[in-house]
Order: sequence, then structure tokens, then C-alpha cells
Amino acid sequence: MGTVNYFKALADETRLRILNLLNGNELHVNEIVGILGMGQSRISRHLKILSDASLITSRKDGLWVFYRASDRDFPGQVIGLLNVILKRENPYALDISRMNEYIKKRREKGKEYFNAVASDWKRIRGEILGELDLNSEIVAAMRKCACAADLGCGNGELAGLILAKSGKVIGVDRSTGMLDEAGRYLEASGRGRFNLRLGELSHLPIRDGEADCTVINMVLHYLDEPAAAFPEASRITGKGGRLIVAELETHVDESMRRIYGHRWLGFSRETIEGWISENGFILKKRKSFKAVKDLNVILYIAEKV
Repeated sequence: MGTVNYFKALADETRLRILNLLNGNELHVNEIVGILGMGQSRISRHLKILSDASLITSRKDGLWVFYRASDRDFPGQVIGLLNVILKRENPYALDISRMNEYIKKRREKGKEYFNAVASDWKRIRGEILGELDLNSEIVAAMRKCACAADLGCGNGELAGLILAKSGKVIGVDRSTGMLDEAGRYLEASGRGRFNLRLGELSHLPIRDGEADCTVINMVLHYLDEPAAAFPEASRITGKGGRLIVAELETHVDESMRRIYGHRWLGFSRETIEGWISENGFILKKRKSFKAVKDLNVILYIAEKV
């Protein structure tokens, strides 16, 4: 009867369209509504049917619930077969085109936000971290090295401090405004030995094994696919090198989305540690710090094996 239930759930164009969008993508209800141009109650009803049939999975993050097509066992095989067929037909192919355009606009909006707040970034960080001197904690967790990579380098303050432990630092950010701020700050402070590059954490402009230490500091909660940063961090970090991740622990403060543009309300320790271990690192140490509004920041220190 399980197989029959799968195909009963698939016997509807709207559900096929939803499943097509969720194959390899994680979206919340409002995003699906916007892409398909349908009412929320209609989409929610079809999501429940797909979920009851185990064709999609869901993950709660604060008030948002994110959905993704199943990739396990028989449902995953069925979805894989459908993908081959649906990507050649309309309206399914058109839906994918709309989704890609939506994701592109969402990313551009994120870049615009960071470009707009670049000159005020220090104040914004202070509103979230309070009295916590996270940059100093990160530098203290580093070992002396030849080259460090600061992924999502922002206004360059951390990169400047990293140079006390590293021969040079590569700063990567997707915001040109942030890179401009970082360049001015590092030049004005007399801290040479830096190289700033425009790029995404999911596709870093850094050579394999180029970094001896890789830092991801309070960046993951802004990313569409935070897990994608870890294979890239592994690729650029040489054997025996160190990975340092600072990130908010899971919380329920929805104002972080509204005021500061966060996509994720932090991450559980198990989630971050899973991404670390799955990508060739061994966790060596974990430290917890109090920020503002009962937020916790966790510092993960790992080494490449």
C-alpha cells in the first residue's frame, strides 16, 4: 500500500509542481507560494499530502518550516525518475526557471543589504554580540601559520587581527561594499599582507590547500545553503590545518530575520559538528559564549585530517 500511496500523492499537477521545486532545494511555504503564484492554504494542503506520503521532509526553524524532496529509498528513486521527465515539460520547466530567478533576486537583495550596511557593520555586530569580544577569541584559537582565510570577512576588522598569527590573510566576501570597507580599514591601519577577493562561500576563489587556517565567523546564518560552505572550507584548508567556526546556537528570536536579514535562527551544535566531521575535519574544542537577548555564540575549533 505504501507504493500506491506514493502514486496517489503524485496524481495531481500542483503536487508535481511543488515536488519539482523541492527536488534539491529547500524552500519555506511563502517562497513556494511566491514562485507558483498560488494561495498559501492551497500550497499548505498539498504539502501535507506530500509529507504524509513521505515524498518530502520538513525542518522547523523558528516560525518558518522548510521543505525538501525526499532523497531516500523508494520515494527518492521515484522523484529522481520524475525529475528526468518533468524538466523537459511545462509548466514544470517554467517553474524551475521562475525559482532560479527568485533565488537570484533573493541573493542580490542580500548583497544590497550588506552593501548598504557596510559602513555601519561594527555597530550592527555590537547590537548582536554585546560586550563579547568574539574576534579576540577567534585569534586566540589560531595557531601561527603562513596563510589564513577569513570567509565572509566583512569590514576587515577580524582580518586585521588575524595578521598577528598569520603571514598573510585572504579575505572573501560576496559584498563589494564590505570589501571596499575592508580594504580601507586594512590600508589605513597599516596592516599589509592581505588579499581581498569577491566570491561566495559555496564557490571560493581560493586554490586547493591554499590556507593553513580557515575562519567562518558569524556568516552561516545568512546563507541559503550553509552546509555548502564546509566542502569548500575543506578543499582550501591544507592537511593539518585548522578550521574555526563561530556561529549562533539555535534560538527563536524572529527579530533577527526582520532587523538584520538573518535567514537561519542559528544552528544546533549537532548540525555544525556534523558538517565539520562530514568534510574531513576532527573537532578539537568547543566553547560557548553569551551574547545579547539570551543568544549563545558557539566557537568550534577543528583540524583537517
